[in-house]
Amino acid sequence: MAINFPSTAGQPTNGSYTYTVAGITYAWNGSSWEAAGAGASATDTTLFSVNTNPAGSAALSYNNNTGAFSYTPPDLSGYLTAEADTLSNVLGRGNTSGANDIEIADDQSIKFGASFDLQIYHNSTAGSNIRENGFGPLNIWGTDINILDSTGTETKATFSTGGSCALSWSGATKFETTTNGATITGALTAGGNTYPTTNGNIGEALIGDGAGNIGWGPVASVGLQSRKTAQVTQSIASGAAANVSISTAKGFVLYSIETSHAAWVTLYTDTTSRTADAGRLETTDPTPGSGVLSEVITTGAVTQLITPGTICFNSSPTATTYAKVVNKSGSTANVTVTLTYVQIEN
Repeated sequence: MAINFPSTAGQPTNGSYTYTVAGITYAWNGSSWEAAGAGASATDTTLFSVNTNPAGSAALSYNNNTGAFSYTPPDLSGYLTAEADTLSNVLGRGNTSGANDIEIADDQSIKFGASFDLQIYHNSTAGSNIRENGFGPLNIWGTDINILDSTGTETKATFSTGGSCALSWSGATKFETTTNGATITGALTAGGNTYPTTNGNIGEALIGDGAGNIGWGPVASVGLQSRKTAQVTQSIASGAAANVSISTAKGFVLYSIETSHAAWVTLYTDTTSRTADAGRLETTDPTPGSGVLSEVITTGAVTQLITPGTICFNSSPTATTYAKVVNKSGSTANVTVTLTYVQIEN
Protein backbone atom coordinates (compact mmCIF):
# COMPACT_ATOMS: atom_id res chain seq x y z
CA MET A 1 0.00 0.00 0.00
CA ALA A 2 1.39 3.41 -0.98
CA ILE A 3 0.83 6.27 1.53
CA ASN A 4 1.04 9.90 0.49
CA PHE A 5 2.65 11.48 3.57
CA PRO A 6 2.56 15.31 3.97
CA SER A 7 5.66 17.44 3.62
CA THR A 8 7.97 17.41 6.68
CA ALA A 9 9.83 20.61 5.89
CA GLY A 10 10.23 22.73 9.08
CA GLN A 11 8.38 20.19 11.20
CA PRO A 12 9.61 19.04 14.62
CA THR A 13 11.58 15.79 14.74
CA ASN A 14 10.68 14.72 18.27
CA GLY A 15 7.66 12.66 17.17
CA SER A 16 5.12 15.34 17.87
CA TYR A 17 4.44 15.83 14.17
CA THR A 18 1.99 13.05 13.19
CA TYR A 19 -0.15 11.84 10.29
CA THR A 20 -3.06 9.38 10.53
CA VAL A 21 -4.18 7.11 7.68
CA ALA A 22 -6.40 3.98 7.73
CA GLY A 23 -6.63 4.26 11.51
CA ILE A 24 -2.85 4.25 11.97
CA THR A 25 -0.97 7.27 13.33
CA TYR A 26 2.55 7.85 12.00
CA ALA A 27 5.12 10.17 13.72
CA TRP A 28 8.02 11.99 12.03
CA ASN A 29 11.40 11.32 13.69
CA GLY A 30 13.42 13.55 11.45
CA SER A 31 14.40 10.82 8.94
CA SER A 32 11.31 8.59 8.46
CA TRP A 33 7.71 8.10 9.48
CA GLU A 34 7.12 5.58 12.24
CA ALA A 35 3.85 3.97 13.21
CA ALA A 36 2.75 5.27 16.60
CA GLY A 37 0.55 3.65 19.20
CA ALA A 38 0.67 0.32 20.94
CA GLY A 39 0.59 -2.63 18.52
CA ALA A 40 0.16 -0.43 15.44
CA SER A 41 1.73 -1.79 12.23
CA ALA A 42 1.73 -0.66 8.61
CA THR A 43 1.46 -4.32 7.60
CA ASP A 44 -1.47 -5.22 9.84
CA THR A 45 -3.84 -6.74 7.26
CA THR A 46 -6.77 -6.60 9.69
CA LEU A 47 -6.90 -2.87 9.08
CA PHE A 48 -7.66 -3.38 5.34
CA SER A 49 -10.89 -4.46 3.60
CA VAL A 50 -11.92 -5.44 0.06
CA ASN A 51 -15.23 -4.65 -1.59
CA THR A 52 -16.08 -6.85 -4.61
CA ASN A 53 -18.29 -5.25 -7.23
CA PRO A 54 -20.44 -7.02 -9.88
CA ALA A 55 -18.53 -8.20 -12.97
CA GLY A 56 -17.86 -5.56 -15.53
CA SER A 57 -14.80 -3.71 -16.75
CA ALA A 58 -11.93 -5.05 -14.69
CA ALA A 59 -10.69 -2.51 -12.11
CA LEU A 60 -8.92 -2.27 -8.73
CA SER A 61 -8.86 0.90 -6.58
CA TYR A 62 -7.84 1.86 -3.02
CA ASN A 63 -9.22 4.46 -0.59
CA ASN A 64 -6.31 5.70 1.53
CA ASN A 65 -8.65 7.28 4.06
CA THR A 66 -10.64 4.12 4.82
CA GLY A 67 -8.01 1.51 3.88
CA ALA A 68 -10.59 -0.23 1.65
CA PHE A 69 -9.87 -1.84 -1.75
CA SER A 70 -12.57 -1.90 -4.43
CA TYR A 71 -12.35 -4.78 -6.97
CA THR A 72 -14.43 -5.15 -10.14
CA PRO A 73 -13.83 -8.56 -11.79
CA PRO A 74 -13.88 -8.88 -15.61
CA ASP A 75 -17.05 -10.06 -17.32
CA LEU A 76 -16.21 -13.52 -18.83
CA SER A 77 -19.73 -14.45 -19.82
CA GLY A 78 -18.82 -14.19 -23.51
CA TYR A 79 -15.97 -16.69 -23.20
CA LEU A 80 -15.84 -20.54 -23.03
CA THR A 81 -16.07 -21.51 -19.36
CA ALA A 82 -16.56 -25.30 -19.78
CA GLU A 83 -15.80 -27.79 -22.61
CA ALA A 84 -18.59 -30.16 -23.54
CA ASP A 85 -18.08 -30.11 -27.33
CA THR A 86 -17.19 -32.98 -29.63
CA LEU A 87 -13.82 -33.17 -31.38
CA SER A 88 -15.56 -32.25 -34.60
CA ASN A 89 -16.92 -29.03 -33.06
CA VAL A 90 -13.57 -28.09 -31.59
CA LEU A 91 -11.80 -28.66 -34.90
CA GLY A 92 -14.46 -26.64 -36.68
CA ARG A 93 -13.70 -23.44 -34.75
CA GLY A 94 -11.51 -21.21 -36.85
CA ASN A 95 -11.15 -23.81 -39.62
CA THR A 96 -11.04 -21.69 -42.74
CA SER A 97 -11.14 -24.68 -45.11
CA GLY A 98 -14.52 -25.81 -43.81
CA ALA A 99 -13.32 -29.40 -43.24
CA ASN A 100 -13.09 -30.86 -39.74
CA ASP A 101 -9.61 -32.34 -40.12
CA ILE A 102 -6.49 -32.85 -38.06
CA GLU A 103 -3.72 -31.68 -40.36
CA ILE A 104 -0.17 -33.03 -39.99
CA ALA A 105 2.51 -31.64 -42.28
CA ASP A 106 4.89 -33.77 -44.38
CA ASP A 107 7.64 -35.52 -42.41
CA GLN A 108 5.75 -34.98 -39.14
CA SER A 109 4.47 -37.98 -37.14
CA ILE A 110 1.65 -38.99 -34.84
CA LYS A 111 3.42 -41.12 -32.24
CA PHE A 112 2.03 -43.66 -29.76
CA GLY A 113 3.63 -45.46 -26.83
CA ALA A 114 6.20 -44.59 -24.21
CA SER A 115 9.03 -45.01 -26.71
CA PHE A 116 6.98 -43.85 -29.71
CA ASP A 117 6.76 -47.49 -30.88
CA LEU A 118 3.93 -46.80 -33.32
CA GLN A 119 4.24 -43.94 -35.79
CA ILE A 120 1.92 -42.71 -38.52
CA TYR A 121 3.35 -40.20 -40.96
CA HIS A 122 3.64 -39.06 -44.55
CA ASN A 123 7.13 -38.73 -45.94
CA SER A 124 7.60 -36.34 -48.85
CA THR A 125 9.72 -38.91 -50.72
CA ALA A 126 8.76 -42.34 -49.26
CA GLY A 127 4.97 -41.83 -49.22
CA SER A 128 2.54 -42.69 -46.42
CA ASN A 129 3.67 -44.98 -43.63
CA ILE A 130 2.37 -46.89 -40.60
CA ARG A 131 5.49 -47.96 -38.75
CA GLU A 132 5.94 -50.35 -35.83
CA ASN A 133 9.27 -49.17 -34.47
CA GLY A 134 9.50 -51.02 -31.17
CA PHE A 135 8.86 -54.38 -29.57
CA GLY A 136 6.08 -56.69 -30.71
CA PRO A 137 4.03 -57.11 -33.88
CA LEU A 138 1.83 -54.62 -35.68
CA ASN A 139 -1.71 -56.00 -35.32
CA ILE A 140 -4.64 -54.90 -37.46
CA TRP A 141 -7.97 -56.00 -36.04
CA GLY A 142 -11.24 -56.21 -37.90
CA THR A 143 -14.07 -58.54 -38.85
CA ASP A 144 -13.21 -58.11 -42.51
CA ILE A 145 -10.15 -56.15 -43.62
CA ASN A 146 -9.92 -54.69 -47.13
CA ILE A 147 -6.95 -52.94 -48.71
CA LEU A 148 -8.09 -50.53 -51.44
CA ASP A 149 -6.45 -48.28 -54.00
CA SER A 150 -6.14 -44.52 -53.48
CA THR A 151 -9.59 -43.92 -55.00
CA GLY A 152 -11.30 -46.47 -52.74
CA THR A 153 -12.92 -48.16 -55.74
CA GLU A 154 -10.53 -51.05 -56.39
CA THR A 155 -9.88 -53.81 -53.85
CA LYS A 156 -6.28 -54.99 -53.72
CA ALA A 157 -6.56 -57.52 -50.88
CA THR A 158 -9.32 -58.92 -48.68
CA PHE A 159 -8.94 -60.74 -45.35
CA SER A 160 -12.16 -62.31 -44.06
CA THR A 161 -12.70 -63.56 -40.52
CA GLY A 162 -12.93 -67.35 -40.57
CA GLY A 163 -12.67 -67.27 -44.35
CA SER A 164 -10.32 -66.60 -47.20
CA CYS A 165 -7.45 -64.25 -47.87
CA ALA A 166 -7.59 -62.94 -51.42
CA LEU A 167 -5.22 -60.95 -53.62
CA SER A 168 -6.55 -59.12 -56.68
CA TRP A 169 -5.29 -57.60 -59.91
CA SER A 170 -7.28 -54.74 -61.40
CA GLY A 171 -10.26 -55.72 -59.25
CA ALA A 172 -10.21 -59.42 -60.22
CA THR A 173 -9.24 -62.06 -57.64
CA LYS A 174 -6.11 -63.95 -58.73
CA PHE A 175 -5.08 -65.78 -55.53
CA GLU A 176 -7.41 -66.97 -52.78
CA THR A 177 -6.86 -69.30 -49.83
CA THR A 178 -9.40 -72.06 -49.25
CA THR A 179 -10.11 -74.72 -46.63
CA ASN A 180 -7.92 -77.22 -48.47
CA GLY A 181 -5.24 -74.94 -49.87
CA ALA A 182 -5.33 -72.10 -52.37
CA THR A 183 -6.93 -71.29 -55.72
CA ILE A 184 -5.06 -69.44 -58.48
CA THR A 185 -7.05 -67.83 -61.27
CA GLY A 186 -5.04 -67.32 -64.46
CA ALA A 187 -1.50 -68.40 -65.30
CA LEU A 188 1.00 -69.34 -62.59
CA THR A 189 4.66 -68.45 -63.10
CA ALA A 190 7.09 -69.98 -60.61
CA GLY A 191 10.84 -70.42 -60.86
CA GLY A 192 10.78 -68.90 -64.34
CA ASN A 193 8.27 -71.49 -65.60
CA THR A 194 4.72 -70.64 -66.71
CA TYR A 195 2.14 -73.35 -66.00
CA PRO A 196 -1.02 -74.09 -68.04
CA THR A 197 -4.42 -72.69 -67.09
CA THR A 198 -6.41 -75.73 -68.28
CA ASN A 199 -6.61 -79.37 -67.21
CA GLY A 200 -4.76 -82.07 -69.09
CA ASN A 201 -6.19 -85.28 -70.48
CA ILE A 202 -6.04 -88.70 -68.86
CA GLY A 203 -2.55 -90.13 -69.09
CA GLU A 204 -0.88 -86.73 -69.52
CA ALA A 205 1.65 -85.07 -67.24
CA LEU A 206 3.23 -81.63 -66.99
CA ILE A 207 6.24 -81.33 -69.29
CA GLY A 208 8.71 -78.44 -69.63
CA ASP A 209 9.94 -77.28 -73.04
CA GLY A 210 13.23 -75.93 -71.69
CA ALA A 211 12.18 -72.35 -72.50
CA GLY A 212 10.16 -71.65 -69.36
CA ASN A 213 6.83 -73.08 -70.56
CA ILE A 214 5.10 -76.03 -68.87
CA GLY A 215 2.42 -77.93 -70.76
CA TRP A 216 0.48 -81.18 -70.74
CA GLY A 217 2.01 -84.13 -72.58
CA PRO A 218 1.92 -87.93 -72.71
CA VAL A 219 3.42 -89.69 -69.73
CA ALA A 220 5.70 -91.66 -72.08
CA SER A 221 7.54 -88.45 -72.96
CA VAL A 222 8.32 -87.94 -69.29
CA GLY A 223 9.30 -91.46 -68.24
CA LEU A 224 9.83 -94.28 -70.75
CA GLN A 225 11.19 -93.16 -74.12
CA SER A 226 10.52 -94.43 -77.61
CA ARG A 227 13.26 -95.55 -79.98
CA LYS A 228 14.84 -92.83 -82.09
CA THR A 229 17.14 -92.72 -85.06
CA ALA A 230 19.91 -90.31 -86.01
CA GLN A 231 21.97 -90.36 -89.19
CA VAL A 232 24.65 -88.59 -91.12
CA THR A 233 25.69 -88.82 -94.81
CA GLN A 234 29.20 -88.03 -95.98
CA SER A 235 30.93 -88.34 -99.38
CA ILE A 236 34.04 -90.41 -98.73
CA ALA A 237 36.70 -91.72 -101.11
CA SER A 238 37.39 -95.43 -101.09
CA GLY A 239 39.67 -96.35 -98.19
CA ALA A 240 39.52 -92.85 -96.76
CA ALA A 241 38.25 -91.84 -93.33
CA ALA A 242 35.87 -88.97 -92.49
CA ASN A 243 35.23 -87.43 -89.09
CA VAL A 244 31.51 -86.69 -88.66
CA SER A 245 29.13 -85.52 -85.90
CA ILE A 246 25.72 -87.08 -85.33
CA SER A 247 22.95 -85.26 -83.40
CA THR A 248 21.79 -87.65 -80.68
CA ALA A 249 20.79 -87.49 -77.02
CA LYS A 250 23.45 -86.64 -74.44
CA GLY A 251 23.20 -90.19 -73.13
CA PHE A 252 21.50 -93.19 -74.75
CA VAL A 253 21.44 -96.94 -75.17
CA LEU A 254 22.65 -97.90 -78.66
CA TYR A 255 20.55 -100.64 -80.33
CA SER A 256 22.04 -100.80 -83.85
CA ILE A 257 24.33 -99.18 -86.43
CA GLU A 258 23.22 -99.24 -90.09
CA THR A 259 25.44 -98.38 -93.08
CA SER A 260 24.45 -97.73 -96.69
CA HIS A 261 27.83 -99.01 -97.94
CA ALA A 262 30.57 -101.21 -96.64
CA ALA A 263 32.26 -99.23 -93.89
CA TRP A 264 34.18 -99.19 -90.63
CA VAL A 265 32.26 -97.02 -88.15
CA THR A 266 33.58 -96.02 -84.72
CA LEU A 267 31.71 -93.87 -82.14
CA TYR A 268 33.51 -91.67 -79.57
CA THR A 269 32.70 -89.71 -76.40
CA ASP A 270 34.59 -86.62 -77.64
CA THR A 271 36.79 -85.32 -80.45
CA THR A 272 39.98 -85.67 -78.41
CA SER A 273 39.45 -89.41 -78.08
CA ARG A 274 38.70 -89.64 -81.81
CA THR A 275 41.94 -87.85 -82.69
CA ALA A 276 43.97 -90.06 -80.35
CA ASP A 277 42.47 -93.19 -81.95
CA ALA A 278 43.10 -92.14 -85.55
CA GLY A 279 46.17 -94.35 -86.01
CA ARG A 280 44.68 -97.56 -84.64
CA LEU A 281 44.43 -100.40 -87.15
CA GLU A 282 41.15 -102.08 -88.02
CA THR A 283 42.41 -105.36 -86.60
CA THR A 284 43.37 -103.84 -83.23
CA ASP A 285 40.83 -103.59 -80.45
CA PRO A 286 40.49 -100.19 -78.73
CA THR A 287 42.04 -99.77 -75.31
CA PRO A 288 39.52 -99.72 -72.44
CA GLY A 289 38.86 -96.13 -71.31
CA SER A 290 40.15 -94.70 -74.59
CA GLY A 291 36.81 -92.96 -75.34
CA VAL A 292 35.63 -95.51 -77.91
CA LEU A 293 31.91 -96.23 -77.36
CA SER A 294 31.18 -98.79 -80.11
CA GLU A 295 32.37 -99.80 -83.56
CA VAL A 296 31.22 -102.05 -86.43
CA ILE A 297 32.65 -103.24 -89.75
CA THR A 298 30.05 -103.86 -92.43
CA THR A 299 30.21 -105.40 -95.90
CA GLY A 300 27.47 -103.31 -97.53
CA ALA A 301 24.01 -101.98 -96.77
CA VAL A 302 23.76 -103.71 -93.43
CA THR A 303 22.10 -103.11 -90.04
CA GLN A 304 24.36 -104.38 -87.31
CA LEU A 305 22.56 -105.09 -84.01
CA ILE A 306 24.44 -104.14 -80.85
CA THR A 307 23.82 -106.93 -78.38
CA PRO A 308 23.58 -106.31 -75.59
CA GLY A 309 22.76 -102.66 -76.03
CA THR A 310 25.67 -100.31 -75.36
CA ILE A 311 25.41 -97.18 -73.23
CA CYS A 312 26.80 -94.20 -75.13
CA PHE A 313 27.29 -90.62 -73.97
CA ASN A 314 28.96 -87.33 -74.73
CA SER A 315 31.56 -86.42 -72.11
CA SER A 316 30.86 -82.62 -72.32
CA PRO A 317 27.86 -83.32 -72.14
CA THR A 318 26.19 -82.11 -75.33
CA ALA A 319 23.64 -83.77 -77.63
CA THR A 320 26.27 -84.91 -80.15
CA THR A 321 27.97 -88.21 -80.87
CA TYR A 322 31.35 -88.05 -82.65
CA ALA A 323 32.18 -90.72 -85.25
CA LYS A 324 34.87 -91.83 -87.69
CA VAL A 325 33.65 -93.48 -90.90
CA VAL A 326 36.03 -95.36 -93.21
CA ASN A 327 34.66 -96.14 -96.71
CA LYS A 328 35.30 -99.83 -97.55
CA SER A 329 33.02 -100.01 -100.61
CA GLY A 330 35.84 -99.88 -103.18
CA SER A 331 34.80 -96.53 -104.68
CA THR A 332 33.88 -93.02 -103.65
CA ALA A 333 30.37 -93.04 -102.15
CA ASN A 334 27.91 -91.02 -100.12
CA VAL A 335 28.02 -93.21 -97.04
CA THR A 336 25.03 -92.91 -94.70
CA VAL A 337 25.34 -94.05 -91.10
CA THR A 338 22.11 -94.48 -89.04
CA LEU A 339 22.02 -95.01 -85.28
CA THR A 340 18.99 -96.49 -83.51
CA TYR A 341 18.90 -95.71 -79.80
CA VAL A 342 16.78 -94.94 -76.70
CA GLN A 343 17.44 -91.74 -74.77
CA ILE A 344 18.40 -92.11 -71.08
CA GLU A 345 19.49 -88.53 -70.27
CA ASN A 346 17.58 -85.26 -70.58
